Amino acid sequence: MNNRIIRYFNQNRIKVIITIFVIVFIIILIYTVNSILANREPENTQRNDTIVDSSVPSESVITGETVDTDKTEANTNLIEEFVNYCNNGDYENAYNLLSQDCKDEVFSDIDNFINNYITPIFNTRKIYSLELWYNTSSEYTYRTIYQEDNILSTGVVNSGNNIEDYITVIEDGDNYKLNINGFINKETINKTQDTDGIQITINNRKRYRSYERYSITVINNTENTIRINDGQNGNDICLVDGNEVEYNSMINEVPISSLELEPGGIRSFDIRFYKIYNLYRTIEGIRFKNIDTNIDADDNELINIQIDI
Repeated sequence: MNNRIIRYFNQNRIKVIITIFVIVFIIILIYTVNSILANREPENTQRNDTIVDSSVPSESVITGETVDTDKTEANTNLIEEFVNYCNNGDYENAYNLLSQDCKDEVFSDIDNFINNYITPIFNTRKIYSLELWYNTSSEYTYRTIYQEDNILSTGVVNSGNNIEDYITVIEDGDNYKLNINGFINKETINKTQDTDGIQITINNRKRYRSYERYSITVINNTENTIRINDGQNGNDICLVDGNEVEYNSMINEVPISSLELEPGGIRSFDIRFYKIYNLYRTIEGIRFKNIDTNIDADDNELINIQIDI
């Protein structure tokens, strides 16, 4: 038996050596692969790789102004934290990163936030990119583009599914918080003008990316029923900037009953204006044109009132 094996080895020496070499090589390869797989760290179920644009958005694409590195890092980290919470279903912590004004003005509660922000945007996992648009000493507005989180796997960017938002990092007490959904900020004004017994107060304004909303109170101290506006002509109530450019109101959104006041009447209402957010188009006043001081008279007297803000 041994002689037969020796004889076979001598006759097939090269084949045997090659076979042994292949077997040893396969064993080493299998061992190496298994070692690599065993040493790999398990994937974290809470993924944090949500940002698609790794460039640092420290320079405004609108003004060219720059923000220092530390502040930029703090702002972008806060936005990344918010998106991670949204992606991972931690909606309460995401909601807690919003400013109080944003909660009050845009979302009445966390359910409203989930229904009107999370559901339409984070129905699938999102990555995002940032551009710095405007910045002041305490506010930083970033154009944010949400994209489907499948670019690395497919290699295709479908811009038709992109969702745009404007996120502002703002001081809120001792902390920095976020204003989202295009909401920029809220500012208290409390400016009053009293003309011929008609008192108009501008209480506050809320700036959004594509419009501004003003809270207004009117008191009729005359003996007549007055009409602030006919509810149709948006130019009769308008914003005015430093260059005398007028921005029409969306007066048709206000019920006509809020625009007519009997003697001693008080009305409070909000009016939206067509005014895109722009730091260099500063609003200096609101004009009320053609206020009817006595709607019951045959010969109506119309007056204009402007409140500087």
